[in-house]
Amino acid sequence: MILVLLSPRNAGLPFAEWLGEEAGSLLAVTVHGIDPGPGFLDVETVADYVDDTAVREAARRLCARHGVTRILALAEVDVERAAALREEYDLPGQRPESARAYRDKVRMKELAAAGGIRVPAFAPADSADDVLAFMARHPGPVVVKPRGGSGSTGVAVLDTPDDVPAVAERIRSGGHEVEEFVAGRFFHVDALHAGGEPVVSVPSLYTDGGCLSHWTDSGNGSWTLERADPLHRRLVDETWRLVAALPAAPALFVHAEFFVTDADEIVLCEIAGRVGGTPIPAMLEAVLGLDPRHVWARVECALPVDLDAVRERARTAPLVANFGLPPRNGRITRVPVEPPSGTRDFAVLAEAGEDWGGARYRARKSGDFIATWLVTAPNEGELLALVAKTEADTEAAFGWDLQPGAEAAPGAEPTPDAEPAPEAPLEDR
Repeated sequence: MILVLLSPRNAGLPFAEWLGEEAGSLLAVTVHGIDPGPGFLDVETVADYVDDTAVREAARRLCARHGVTRILALAEVDVERAAALREEYDLPGQRPESARAYRDKVRMKELAAAGGIRVPAFAPADSADDVLAFMARHPGPVVVKPRGGSGSTGVAVLDTPDDVPAVAERIRSGGHEVEEFVAGRFFHVDALHAGGEPVVSVPSLYTDGGCLSHWTDSGNGSWTLERADPLHRRLVDETWRLVAALPAAPALFVHAEFFVTDADEIVLCEIAGRVGGTPIPAMLEAVLGLDPRHVWARVECALPVDLDAVRERARTAPLVANFGLPPRNGRITRVPVEPPSGTRDFAVLAEAGEDWGGARYRARKSGDFIATWLVTAPNEGELLALVAKTEADTEAAFGWDLQPGAEAAPGAEPTPDAEPAPEAPLEDR
């Protein structure tokens, strides 16, 4: 039997369809009030999915009642939980040493550097003094982030030591990392490794600002690179070198992020051992022919999947861009009535009357969108022109009653109210 650790973010995914051979005998741990959907024989719920102890105890109750053979985890928050449970019950799949390397940004960079991957200067940070000491050794802007964070939550860019007191309390609340700020274009590579060998890898370039665009209320997304682009092969090769540098697992779906500097050097940002967050799965589905979470679920659960067909589809796929609009600091008064021309898979993820102001706005993550969509085109120029047009059309279709002081249009610098909130690791990017 397959035990699914079902984060609220992944509620509604068609597990019975994806894991059809096991439909009717699936097991799940999820949060109170979440319907896991059809195909589940037994479900344990917890009051708070952030409560690691509660989730693991619920999983143990299911393991005690049933013969669990595989554990499936799609969310960042579940990567280490699933690995620990596999270790405890001697089940196939990624184990704790590997899972930790894909979660802990300090350990990740230590191993990557030892494997010859270029990484930014970095150090663990448990106090403001640690950050100040690092800045004394590495003058210039630095980035402070939770060691196990996701979705850009809790990330702060500090220009001078005078900025450190503003994040001192947050750093004391849990393990953080400080690293040098790397200027350059920002890429991600989404890749599947199974059966001891690479299966497919898709390099993409983030729009300006990347995962931090939501700080200025700007939309963000990414687009797949043309195969003839020299960076395509270089990023693919660097991703597989990075996977080889980290502790192995029988199979992995990874979401790696790299900077490419003005000097054309590839520098690691970080890598996650799971499928990228919304709206990346929709973009990858357009490339692979299947939802990547579908592919990964079957591979992780040792169910057959035609990987040769996935490879061929990726080889011949058109260029695809994903894009999403973040929430504003206020209440939504109007939502789009129909998809803008030129989009596909257009999804409105909010409704008129919904309030994104105040604390909810301050706690937003890079994966929080009010609308997402895809566009495709035969070349990069046409693709980016279509991205710009559909962004403007979608922005105009939303109406907002903004809180006092909120900008009426994207592009403003972050205000103190927009300072990222402490980590709440339920959403992935």
